[in-house]
Amino acid sequence: MKKHGTSLIMAIGLLLSLSVQSTANGSVVVDRVIAVVNNEVITMSDLQREIAVMKKGDAGQDKRSVLEDMIDRKLQMAAAKRSGMDVTDKELADALADIMKRNNLDDAQFEAALAREGLTLDQYKSELREQMTLSRMFNKHVRSGVSIDEAEARVFYQNNVKAYALPEEIRVRQIFLQLPENATPAQDAAVLEKARAAYERAKQGDDFIRLVRETSNGVTAKQDGDLGFMQREHALPEIEEAVRTLRPGEIAGPLKFAGGYNIIRLEEVRTPARPFEKVKDDIVKTLYERKVENTYRGWLQTLRSDSHIENRL
Repeated sequence: MKKHGTSLIMAIGLLLSLSVQSTANGSVVVDRVIAVVNNEVITMSDLQREIAVMKKGDAGQDKRSVLEDMIDRKLQMAAAKRSGMDVTDKELADALADIMKRNNLDDAQFEAALAREGLTLDQYKSELREQMTLSRMFNKHVRSGVSIDEAEARVFYQNNVKAYALPEEIRVRQIFLQLPENATPAQDAAVLEKARAAYERAKQGDDFIRLVRETSNGVTAKQDGDLGFMQREHALPEIEEAVRTLRPGEIAGPLKFAGGYNIIRLEEVRTPARPFEKVKDDIVKTLYERKVENTYRGWLQTLRSDSHIENRL
């Protein structure tokens, strides 16, 4: 790493490595410097305050990761100051006025609301200035340089098409021989005999569609017995059970259900995927977030490599 103002940093480190704070009851608490970032320091009390604030939001980061985040923010704030992108007093005042207006609060009400959160107006202004500056730097150095085109999205879709798979579908063809209403045992036996004969012919290789046309009745006969694609879970239980162990082209039957005898041939099994156009927006969002994260990490690494950092935690 480059070292800027090393002698000054060492002096600050020696002078501030130990500091003393007095509590309300007169006892003394020893604070210490836990990080040096160029010519600035972060103390243990700074870290503790940061963690206390984060706990209000149920954050679960450990001390080391919180400190690293604090270091990153200091680097970004310093970079903003060097490039003249830090937030001016007027910009801060305008932002504060806008927040109060949107929440319908006057000065006294706003300070009272801050007090309930354990903040003074000056503390809030400092935090707001930092947030505005960090957002400005993020937009300039990260977000502005990130875009995703359709070609990238399509490549991602093709490489991850299984992630967009829909439930498995089956396509079956059916020979249906309808039983008379309130069929007698003799009528039932006669229809069953016809079904068995059709089944044997199908097993021996007769054209299944021709058999449908010759022997089937009911609505599906008009469609050459084709029931179309259906998700397994949406098929009739008898059909799903019948084709569970079949391979495409194999036949099951005769099966008695739906008011008649059925011979079922499994035509095709497929696992369709949601069309690209249906998932395009989600893919673009995913790729954009990944690229933003990578760009942000790369930018931070550049800031770190150009700075003097000591993590003493």
